[in-house]
Formats: sequence, structure tokens, C-alpha cells
Amino acid sequence: MDQVLIAEIPKSVKWPFLALSKFGLFSTNKLKVYIPITTLVLMLASIVLIAMLQFLNVKKDISDIVFNLECVLGFSVVLLRMVIVTYRSKDFTRLVNTIKLFWDTSICDQQTKAELISMRRFTYQLQRLLFLAMLIAVGLAMVASVVQNTTPAGVWTMEGHERLYRFVMITQIIVSPFSGFFICHLDCLYLGLCTEIVIQFRILSRYLQDLTADGKSEIKAYVTHHRLILRFVKEFLQAFSLVLLLEVIIDGPLICAELLAAFQSMKGFREGVSTLILNCKFICFSRYYQVQARHVTTFTFFTLQLGFFCIPANYITNEAMAVSDAVYFSKWYSQHIPHLKVPLLLMIQNSQNQITIKGGNLVTINADTIVNVLKVAWSACSLMRGLRQN
Repeated sequence: MDQVLIAEIPKSVKWPFLALSKFGLFSTNKLKVYIPITTLVLMLASIVLIAMLQFLNVKKDISDIVFNLECVLGFSVVLLRMVIVTYRSKDFTRLVNTIKLFWDTSICDQQTKAELISMRRFTYQLQRLLFLAMLIAVGLAMVASVVQNTTPAGVWTMEGHERLYRFVMITQIIVSPFSGFFICHLDCLYLGLCTEIVIQFRILSRYLQDLTADGKSEIKAYVTHHRLILRFVKEFLQAFSLVLLLEVIIDGPLICAELLAAFQSMKGFREGVSTLILNCKFICFSRYYQVQARHVTTFTFFTLQLGFFCIPANYITNEAMAVSDAVYFSKWYSQHIPHLKVPLLLMIQNSQNQITIKGGNLVTINADTIVNVLKVAWSACSLMRGLRQN
């Protein structure tokens, strides 16, 4: 087989990688790396610390508690991700450079080539959509905070501290766009790398299905490329392991909290309706609508955020297993080609050692993870509602 390597890094990987480098990451100059990141980390740490202190004065209203929890956990995610990516910057750089050793889609037949190119296009369009949604969300938050003279995230309970309030408001307005920019492009980089892994597994599977008796010279290239993909996946897990663990640890409690707050705001609306019917007085329900809509929207966002990491990981696992199926059902088996038996059996064995994407080697990341998190959130929400009623 005439091997054709990727001459240029795909846009779906190159674009988010270059965007993250604007923060000084992946640079050989230590000052460019640590000065901007350290500044952002210190500002984020001050916001998180002040938000945690505000829990001392938060009323028993579940919505206010959840709003403040969003601020604490949301900015904590950004802070910890920045620390992780800075610490693992060499791993991310090595991943992007290794992609140049991957096979290009031009070596495939026209149908397969068109299918794989459409996957890259879809990934790039999804990344652009995510970036656009981030710009809109950050823009609306900034405008709302300026118009209403409130902080973009969380609640304010420390009355009488005007200077501190102005500091928090200005800091959040400065940090929020950078936080959204960083989170968005790190997620896009993850999605782009997942797509490239899936594409390489599919190319390999297509070629293994068409093995013939004269494929002795080609099998060595197949085995070598399979090892390259497996090594790349291992390095990919090493780079993103803590990011994935952090995502599950943060998104899980937030999904549960948002679900509970949405039910509680619905209960408040029903109680308001009962009061209106009994007393025949006008009551403004707009706040209930706004609060409930905000909690439902945030619940949906965090669920999609978790799915954004779990679904691509599930595709990687499935495509890795598909390699063993492609070898087993290829033509070499029916034609009894003895010289291919040993290397292909080793490839089947390596493929059947299931690739499991894990966060911190603790939590499995796949489609079942989303279902399990939602089940736990529903159970915890039902338990909390029962305790509050009693």
C-alpha cells in the first residue's frame, strides 16, 4: 500500500490549538506561558473565594444557593482546567504533531473518502457553532450585568461592601470572556482529536477488510499504524484524563442542583397560583417564569456539556473494537493465508483489549455515563424534595 501521510493538520484540530496558544500556552518561552495564565488564575481564584464566602449570607431560597453554586463551580472548572493544560502543555503539543503521521483520507476509495471528509466538515461546523453559542452567551451576560448593574454570575449577599462589589463585578466582566474563550477552544480541541482517532480506525478497518493473499508486504504497515493509533490514544488519555474527571465531578452536582431548583421554582409558581385564586389578588409571576427558565436552560447546558465529552469517547471505543471485526471477517480468513495468521491474530487480540476512556483512571467516559448521571441526579433530587417536604 502506498502510504500517504497527512501533510497538514486538519482545521478541526489546528484552529482550536492555535486559539489556545493565544494564552501563551504551548510556547517555549516560559514568560509567555506563565504570565497571562497566572494573572487569569489569580483573578479566578479571588472570584471563587469571594463567592464561597457569600454562602454565609445566602438565604434559604434554593435558587439563590444554586446561582451562587454555579459561580463557584463554574469558575473553579476554568481555573483548574487552566492549571491542568499549562502543566500538560507538552503533551498537547505532542498530540497535535503526531497527527502528521496519520494516514490521509486520499488513500481510500471515493465513497470512504467522502464519508471521512464529511466527518471532518461536520466536526468543524459543530466547533464553529459552539464558538458562536459561546460568544452569544458571554455577550448577553455582559450586557445584562451592565444594564442591571449586577454581577454576570452568582448572587451578591455581602451588603455594605461597595468596593468589594465593584471589584467582583469588574473582575467577572474581564474574566468571563477569557474563560468562555478558553473552555470553548479546549472542548473543540478534544472533539477534533476524537474525530481524527475515529477516522484513523475507520481507514484501517476498511483496508483490513480487503486483505488478500498478496498482502504480506502491506500487513506490516497495518500493524505499525495500529500501534501508532493505540499509542496516540494512550497519550490522548494522559493529556485529557484530569479534564474528563473534573467535568464529571463538576457537572454531576450542578445537574442535580439545577434539576432541584427547577422543581422548587415550579412549586413556588403553583403556590402563587393558589394564593391568587383564594385571595383574588394580582400577583406577578414573571420571576417564577424567569427563574424556572434559567434553571431549565442551565440544566440542559450542563447535560449537553457532559454529553459533548461522553459521546465522542463512546465512538472511539466502538471504532477500536471494529478493527478486530474487520480482521476476522476479512478475506485472509477464508483463503487460508498462513503467513498472515500470526500478525493478524495479534492485531485481533490488541483490538479486543477494549479501549476505555476514563477520567483520572476512576470514571468511565461513555454514553452510559450521561444516563447514569441523570439517574443519580433524579434520585438525589427526589430524595431532597422528600426531605424538604417533611
